[in-house]
Amino acid sequence: MILQGKLTREEVADWASEYVMQDEPNISEETVWELLQIVSGIDLKDSPNEYLHVEQDIIDWINKYSN
Repeated sequence: MILQGKLTREEVADWASEYVMQDEPNISEETVWELLQIVSGIDLKDSPNEYLHVEQDIIDWINKYSN
């Protein structure tokens, strides 16, 4: 949805952070937990105008976890 412009990085990171920041997250699937952690930082910036993770990183994560 980020790549399609349907959601901002900040919206997605905020959503994922709600799960990651819980004292006792109820996530039993390891892959889901890994993805939530990745996505919770999708809005981190490397500089004031550039994100730490580029679009290719997002594509690589999609490809890695789609299999």
